[in-house]
Amino acid sequence: MIDQEKEQNSKYEFLKFIADGMLGSLARKLRIYGFDVLYNAEILDENILAIAKNDNRIILTSDRALHEKAILNNLKSVLLSEDNDEDRMVNIFKRVGVRPELNPINSRCPLCNGNIEEVDKDNVKNIPESVLKKHDHFYSCVVCGKIYWVGSHWLRLKKFSEKIIQRLRQA
Repeated sequence: MIDQEKEQNSKYEFLKFIADGMLGSLARKLRIYGFDVLYNAEILDENILAIAKNDNRIILTSDRALHEKAILNNLKSVLLSEDNDEDRMVNIFKRVGVRPELNPINSRCPLCNGNIEEVDKDNVKNIPESVLKKHDHFYSCVVCGKIYWVGSHWLRLKKFSEKIIQRLRQA
């Protein structure tokens, strides 16, 4: 079952993003959906353009001037004028033609963008005992080592995702 779920994520492999410095929260959410999103709050516009060109990434920006430079350079760019992440994500998913699916197996690390792997509960360290007793499935970032589990934060994300999917169905 896990292999089938991992294959499901391969549909996102062709979509890689780079987000400007104003979109950190959005970048983290997109990573949780499994999208490869580069983000650095300090990155300069010139570097965003160069990385987008070299890595074939779609620029996500709320900066009209950066968006216009991207278009002039024949780069893919999505201008985000919305005020919140839900509206921004609906816009992005409409523009790229993807119906997103939230699944912890397919997620990327929201902190560093690394891949996530399921880990054996017995190998999890530095997690409160109460969490270990309450949960059976844990995930670890292969880059930074951060441990994740499906807890209350994930349930809030699931509700957030349901709103987005509903809005996309209506579009």
